[in-house]
Amino acid sequence: MIAIKIMMVLLVSATASLGNSMLKAGASHSNGGDGKPLMLKQLPRTFLRPAILAGVAVYGVSQFVWINVLRVVDLSLAYPLQIGLNFVLIMLVARWYFREPLTPVKLAGIVLIFVGIMTVAVG
Repeated sequence: MIAIKIMMVLLVSATASLGNSMLKAGASHSNGGDGKPLMLKQLPRTFLRPAILAGVAVYGVSQFVWINVLRVVDLSLAYPLQIGLNFVLIMLVARWYFREPLTPVKLAGIVLIFVGIMTVAVG
């Protein structure tokens, strides 16, 4: 049963990270990708972008799985584990797909996050 719980948390992290990455991809291409905030008149066109719609759908799936995780795993364990995994997955996607830098400071932060997760899990 513990393996199923771990797989569920991994699935939540994977789908949440994928959904957020899709939202980033859709948002990056909105408004010409000029880095400026969207204006109100641009919202309908932006929200109808395929990457945005897919991101919302995938993120919705992650929330359905998350609700089921919360039914069977202690919140004090599930939440830090899921958030920690999200940090790692998002950082990997950001590096691989969005070509964002992966600095030694970011890597050190990930190590500290996992030390914290392991401390919570053992305690």
